[in-house]
Amino acid sequence: MTSSTDLSNPPTPVLPQAVQDALQRGNLVEAIKLMRAGTGLGLKETKDALEAYMRGEPPPAGFAPMALPVGAPLPATVQEALNQGNKIEAVRRLRGLTGLGLKEAKDAVDAAGVGRGQAADLSPGQVRNSNGLWWWLIALAVMALGAFALLGCATKPPAPVAELAPGGKLRAAINFGNPILAVKDAASGEPRGVSVDLSRELGRRLGVPVELVTFTSAGKVVEAVRDAQVDIAFVAIDPVRGADMLQTPPYVIIEGAYLVRNDSPIRRNEEVDQAANRVVVGNGSAYDLYLTRELKAARLVKAPTSPAVTDVMVAQNVEVAAGVKQQLEADAKRVAGVRLLPGRFMVINQAMGLPKGREAGARYLTGFVEEMKASGFVAAALARHGIEGAAVAPPSKP
Repeated sequence: MTSSTDLSNPPTPVLPQAVQDALQRGNLVEAIKLMRAGTGLGLKETKDALEAYMRGEPPPAGFAPMALPVGAPLPATVQEALNQGNKIEAVRRLRGLTGLGLKEAKDAVDAAGVGRGQAADLSPGQVRNSNGLWWWLIALAVMALGAFALLGCATKPPAPVAELAPGGKLRAAINFGNPILAVKDAASGEPRGVSVDLSRELGRRLGVPVELVTFTSAGKVVEAVRDAQVDIAFVAIDPVRGADMLQTPPYVIIEGAYLVRNDSPIRRNEEVDQAANRVVVGNGSAYDLYLTRELKAARLVKAPTSPAVTDVMVAQNVEVAAGVKQQLEADAKRVAGVRLLPGRFMVINQAMGLPKGREAGARYLTGFVEEMKASGFVAAALARHGIEGAAVAPPSKP
């Protein structure tokens, strides 16, 4: 790492080792915390800079704002707010101009030693000396170059866009078989839901267009990921599926439930696994995979898709239907003479998946999922689409 600074050719920024290690583990939240602790960056500036870095791009010029030198003159608009007695507005303007975090901006305003009492001799828009604005701009340039110097000692991770969108666009598998994740808009016919929102946000961050590839069953989605016909998918975590794809930690937790006829003698989930009972599941769904392992006596009947399980149960006079609790609740309102068993028989952890062999992409996706949970993006998407019966998954352990 060189100590000299070439203003015409600034060094390529690379993250400190501890931050890089956190990104390699796929933990973007930890990387943000480490970077902020070491540089005093604001949350948004840190996040944007790290995302740019993970895409293989240099961070923006104001990547590492630090505390201003004591006595540094303030920009004219900041000085104006102070002259008007509005310190809060002065801090807000300073953050907008420099990218400083809240504490750093406040400290800079306090360190400047200006306020209504000390600035009464200045007209709005003035700084404390005729060269103040130029001094300020030079100081910002030095701080920006210092940021690049700070980041000069490690190797860049692979750009994830090459693995997440190898064809120049992000092909996202959207499964209409799980209404918690996606549905077809009644008015436009377009896909909407939390998985659609996550796909578009990921494409925005990668800087590539998003192609939504729709499916009617989870089994078809898994096949598409296995054959690399799509780049990302939204699937339940399951050891069988894990053999054909890479998966992130969960972003949403969904309940699985049973549905029976009103006159059925079955009252509890524990009573389903009897030799006299058959259970309808969507072919290749998480419930199919789970119950194939767990049921010892009851037999499975395969419906073509998860949304069809109740209709198959009624048409073929099967004893039990199994699926997403929300879907079965809707079926109980649509179909006469059926009821849900209380509680749940399983919890489904929904994750993002991608084809095997794309480990760098998987690390990036893991960090993306953790950030989308921590930032409230997933919770907001569930609320926006009126989803009940699902919860945001807790943070995953590093």
